[in-house]
Amino acid sequence: MRSPPIPLAITMAALGASPSCFTHAVKLNMAGVQFDASQPGLRPRELDIGARRDVAATLRRHELVAAGIDCFIPLERFTKLDAVERAMTALFESIAFAEFLGRVPVSFFMPSDADLVNTINQEATRRGVLLADFVRPVGCAKCGIGIDPAAILLEQKNPAQEIAALGDRLVAARVNDIDQAGQRGPIGQGRLDALAYRVALEVCGFRHLPVIDCRSWRQPVEESAQCVKRWNDLLPVGNL
Repeated sequence: MRSPPIPLAITMAALGASPSCFTHAVKLNMAGVQFDASQPGLRPRELDIGARRDVAATLRRHELVAAGIDCFIPLERFTKLDAVERAMTALFESIAFAEFLGRVPVSFFMPSDADLVNTINQEATRRGVLLADFVRPVGCAKCGIGIDPAAILLEQKNPAQEIAALGDRLVAARVNDIDQAGQRGPIGQGRLDALAYRVALEVCGFRHLPVIDCRSWRQPVEESAQCVKRWNDLLPVGNL
């Protein structure tokens, strides 16, 4: 049994191939992992029921929980006749996998077409899965919202204020920052007021694991370790 983990999750796709990505998450003392529908070996469409049970067993063996699934399909694919069916199939497969993993949230970009919105929401509701729309600047009014501090900071806006405005519509929250050059990276060296951001999540009653989004970081494993320490130092457990 490992030491009590930090209440954070991490995007596994940046940590390497499966199963080493699970091992890296444990070494970082993560409580959970964020799946990616495009990660080789873990794509929902490639996982039959036996493979999905193997994934669940891997999570249990590493004492990790599934925090959610990323299915960030470019929005233009929902507008092209030769791509929309495949895009919807991939999204629905992610929703089904999310149900299997314990009805974890699916993070994605909601298309603007009203019929597609209704169809996607109906499938998510049928399976009891929450959706987190990451479209900026305004997410879909008919589902939950995901918040990405780096994207908000690039718009010259305040992530903590956006959390307060969203309230219980907030379904997914990323932990990241941007430096003075506008590059994504870990918290602590950029523009994000990390303490205000974490306090805002606590105050709004956010009930899911915040996700360290290290997908585009230069050194994802090393910088994620720094991010974990800085996040944990913001509000020591005894002060929560």
